[in-house]
Amino acid sequence: MISLRPASPEDYPEIRYILERAFDQRSEADLVEQLRAGGFDALELVAESGGCLAGHIFYSPLPIEAPSRTVRAAALAPLAVHPDFQRRGIGGALIHMSIPMLAHSGFEAIVVLGHPDYYTRFGFSPDAASSLRHPFPPGPHFMALELDPGVLENFPGQVRYPPPFGL
Repeated sequence: MISLRPASPEDYPEIRYILERAFDQRSEADLVEQLRAGGFDALELVAESGGCLAGHIFYSPLPIEAPSRTVRAAALAPLAVHPDFQRRGIGGALIHMSIPMLAHSGFEAIVVLGHPDYYTRFGFSPDAASSLRHPFPPGPHFMALELDPGVLENFPGQVRYPPPFGL
């Protein structure tokens, strides 16, 4: 059975292990540690199975700024599931649980850079992000989910990733 809960400092070594295994490199684990150290953590959850961690999701604050206003958004990065637990719905469960938590915390939107076939299943859309200025090449991989309906519609905001992203 899988249970979901907020991450705690005691989980950090195992989270690092999951990130290194899921991405087959250290950069995502290093990014999460730098975001935490800089105070850029908006929400961090883990999935647990049989007493060990199976998955992890991390959100950082991501202001989207325009002259008229700033949208309070969060960046979903990264989402990881240990290879031994993949294809069991753990990543989806982490996303489903986190979305209302972010909305309840006052976030107006979520932005993700990822596989459109995967993230569109959870309501993320390249169209919702189409008016945003961001540091990535154009394409369907940059997506947004409006937690406050219409908040990004024709909003020419500049996405401001926290410094650890190096963008």
